[in-house]
Amino acid sequence: MSLTLGLLGFVAVGIALGLLGGGGSILAVPALVDLLGIPARTAVPMALPVVGIAAAAGAVTRWRRGQLRLSTVALFAACAMGASYLAARLGVGMADRPRLLLFGATMLLAAAAMWRRGTRVAPADAVAITPRPAIQVIPAALVVGTLTGILGVGGGFLIVPALAGVLALPMPEATATSLAVIALNTASAGAGFLTRGVAIDLRLTAMVTAAALLGMAIGLRIAPRYSPSALARAFAVLLVLLAVFTIGKELVT
Repeated sequence: MSLTLGLLGFVAVGIALGLLGGGGSILAVPALVDLLGIPARTAVPMALPVVGIAAAAGAVTRWRRGQLRLSTVALFAACAMGASYLAARLGVGMADRPRLLLFGATMLLAAAAMWRRGTRVAPADAVAITPRPAIQVIPAALVVGTLTGILGVGGGFLIVPALAGVLALPMPEATATSLAVIALNTASAGAGFLTRGVAIDLRLTAMVTAAALLGMAIGLRIAPRYSPSALARAFAVLLVLLAVFTIGKELVT
């Protein structure tokens, strides 16, 4: 596939991260596999620094706006990082086909979560949510960490609903906190792969990371112009299409 097309795909990954505060990172592995021809076993660890650096850049921007909840980041990330490290180490030997089939199923899960987020009445309802004990986000954090380690996804499609629904964070703070968690979580998963001796193409990784950062800057700039619910619904439809393509391709080849 064309390198230019692949770089444009990562600009789209960054835009989605900037617009949604999570969920966009799930596009990184398909972009590497389908646009750049990278095997899934290599695409997963390669996606981690791309997603993590782009998310960190977005988190810093949101922190400067006063939207980042550092205490919440610490709680969620502490659980997710342990799970992602272990999952990365244990999942190194997984074959490409089962990994991509699991990835397709995860995209369907992400699509359902994004659609629900997009159809929820907001922002008025968000004020009415009663915060629940913070410990209730731990199961979501463990699931997110596991998915990051095996599939290279940031897990924002689960992080944002958990923060908004359980802790009653306003959506700007939930998305900002999600970006910080993604940055830390992907770093932990990357460490897990490194300790198993997994090598990646550093030059290509740097190029797609730069493309994602450009997209992140664009996404953060244009985000206030669009309805978050409409964006979430549109992204959910895109994920369903990509999931059907990914699963169908693996089943027929």
